Amino acid sequence: MTEPASPTLLTAPPLRTAAAGGFALAVLAGIAETAVAVSSVVARQGADGALLTQAGVRGLIFAAALACAWNLARGRRWAWWALLLGLGVVGLGSMLLPMAALLADGASWSTVFEGDVSPAFPVIRALHILFVLAGVGLALHPAVRASLGAGARDRQPY
Repeated sequence: MTEPASPTLLTAPPLRTAAAGGFALAVLAGIAETAVAVSSVVARQGADGALLTQAGVRGLIFAAALACAWNLARGRRWAWWALLLGLGVVGLGSMLLPMAALLADGASWSTVFEGDVSPAFPVIRALHILFVLAGVGLALHPAVRASLGAGARDRQPY
């Protein structure tokens, strides 16, 4: 008779995939934010080299983050670290710290969530933050951490 499978082996790949999905959704929200912000700037003042350069740099960062999410789903420990530090610390901090500073200075929630850019922007920004938090929360689950860098039997067959 065979022994029952370990609960970690049953839950780790789906949780790892969910964490990767949370991070990927956060990146997609970041892409949507960029598209809304760029279109707003272009409508107000036109496009210039600086705007195109910034959009290009963001595009490279988004591509790298999506590649990391893909690799996290496959159990790559380096991708786990890259996403936690890159999106969970640096990315989230770059969004929340300026927002907190604006609130501390007495700004309205609409200003803090950049409602002047577009009515859709605050919703996209809130989703962006929530997806990063979901990705981080799932990535920190002990079953996910235990499955990283494990043998091929623990990785999803993609």
